[in-house]
Amino acid sequence: MINIKKYMLYFSMLFLLLVTSSNNCLASKRPPQIPLYDILTKEEQQLHVKEFGKKPVIVEFFSFLCPHCYDFYQYLNKKSLKIKIPKNVKIIKIHYSKMGQEEGLSTVLGYAWVVAKILDVEDKIIGPIFDGIHKTQIIHDYNSIKRIFIKATGITGNIFDAAWNSNIAKILFEKEYDLVEKLNIHLVPDVYINNKYVINISSLYSIYDDDIAPHYINLIRKLLKNKI
Repeated sequence: MINIKKYMLYFSMLFLLLVTSSNNCLASKRPPQIPLYDILTKEEQQLHVKEFGKKPVIVEFFSFLCPHCYDFYQYLNKKSLKIKIPKNVKIIKIHYSKMGQEEGLSTVLGYAWVVAKILDVEDKIIGPIFDGIHKTQIIHDYNSIKRIFIKATGITGNIFDAAWNSNIAKILFEKEYDLVEKLNIHLVPDVYINNKYVINISSLYSIYDDDIAPHYINLIRKLLKNKI
């Protein structure tokens, strides 16, 4: 009887240990409590207000060469974001044209983005350019970008050339290129809300994985209302 009791006690302790270990493993799989956004310093807020004004605004820094930016674009779809935020909120997307060894192509893509703004075809061209870089890999220089513009937007080659060679394109590109340095942008995608909050994209991915879109949009709507 004594031996049986010892065995029963041993197995009870073993079972308890297994249960406890299992719970610890489950706990370790839970996402850490990472803040989904940060508040800019007063100096940073003043700098952003100076550049983007005091009206409600969403500013996103991105790069066509960045695979995370491509994933981010595919997950979110800019049109769905437009539908779900107030109409008085301005969305500004600025290209980060300093992507390491491919800075030459990055610069051309940044220039293409300001041309898209001049021609008011951002929504028509952003997807095709992203696909041309990461999916079909047909974009590698000015001529390939020009072909994409003509096909995706319906504009003529002459109109594209005129916009590309205009002084306003040069000025706008230089302004956005310098803005990246002025605001100390180092990682993309990087999203700022109302010149006050910066969203932690990596935190959203670590917590929500491929279900990021609704949580991202909900977070933006709350930050725009300043109720968090």
